[in-house]
Amino acid sequence: MNEKFPFGYDVNVYVDKAFERMKELYPWAKKEMFRKNWSYAIEQENGEYQYVTYFRWDKKQIDRTVLNCDGEKFIETIIEHHRDWIEDENPVVETFKVSASCRSWGDWNLEEYRLQKHALGGYSAFVQAGNRSAGGSRTFFIPPSYFKLPWEEFLDKYLELVPPGPFYVSRADLENAKGLKEFLGYKE
Repeated sequence: MNEKFPFGYDVNVYVDKAFERMKELYPWAKKEMFRKNWSYAIEQENGEYQYVTYFRWDKKQIDRTVLNCDGEKFIETIIEHHRDWIEDENPVVETFKVSASCRSWGDWNLEEYRLQKHALGGYSAFVQAGNRSAGGSRTFFIPPSYFKLPWEEFLDKYLELVPPGPFYVSRADLENAKGLKEFLGYKE
């Protein structure tokens, strides 16, 4: 073993490490939820061991990518391959819209900001913004560990995850949102 392969040459150990990390944010996740069209290997390439990813598009086309990276980056790559897929496996069952005191910056406008409760557990924040020619949305899953904190500390951590600057909603907006604490499971 060496710095590049801190857990040896069994690729399954790296996949397991990636899944363990994902479980910290998505405790409801099951390994069976991983996308079946991704697979991983550690193979020799030009006489050196390298991390390798395979993506199966269909029964005929498979893309092979050799990654010249360390074990940490390889684990992060595995997580990135499955993050959106795992999130999509946990549908939204209830939402809470939050109004922002400031809805625009230049020509960029906040279109929607809501907190979401999911069927398999957990909460996320959904933010959508844009202008006349462009826009986008982003979902932030809130780590379960945040909910073990008192409300004031929860807000501090939450605003680090979804900062008020680029996402419009300030601490005051959250504090003034009637019913938000209860929606997130906090008792009055």
